[in-house]
Amino acid sequence: MNISIQKFQQLLEVSNTNMDELDKAIMLIQILTGKGEFEVSKMKVKTFNKLCAKINKAFNVYNSNLMNEKPKNIIRANGRWYWVNLDMSVLNAGRYIEVSTYLENIVGNLHKIMASICTPMKWSYRGLIKDEYNATKHEQYASDMLQADFSAAYHSALFFYAVISESMNNSLISLKSQDPILEVRLRNLLANYSDGFTQPKWLVNLNASS
Repeated sequence: MNISIQKFQQLLEVSNTNMDELDKAIMLIQILTGKGEFEVSKMKVKTFNKLCAKINKAFNVYNSNLMNEKPKNIIRANGRWYWVNLDMSVLNAGRYIEVSTYLENIVGNLHKIMASICTPMKWSYRGLIKDEYNATKHEQYASDMLQADFSAAYHSALFFYAVISESMNNSLISLKSQDPILEVRLRNLLANYSDGFTQPKWLVNLNASS
């Protein structure tokens, strides 16, 4: 059983509250399983500990550095398939601004980030292919993403976090004479993301080979 983005958002909110650790653990397991407090309190110790370990594993993903591996290209969300755009050149300047705003709270906005950087897919005689991205359906995409696997989605968001400074530099070149206001906004965001950020190995390698 994977932990969805929505469930992890709820788990993180509870984990940050100030309460007795046992009460907190019971509440976390309630969120994970959808069971009531009475049902959780009656669980066997082995089952209870197994669920606690699963929650700890999710928080280890949240607290660890996943940046030395690239994320998956395809993600399943609410029964639908989405293509994760690892090539940031497919995103226009407006979507850069959109996603960079969401990145101010990565976990809280993770479903919105994924809705912005992913493209819906559809079945054809060739199998799964990319469909058209429709900006007016962003809310629908985000709703789907709430049910996506947290680990896979979080990894993708961190990938974007790392690449955004590189892609923003390219955007600034084309925007310099076209949209001064947007250029200033991008420049400010670039300064924020570049400050103290350590590049992952794969990004360093890409830079070296380009």
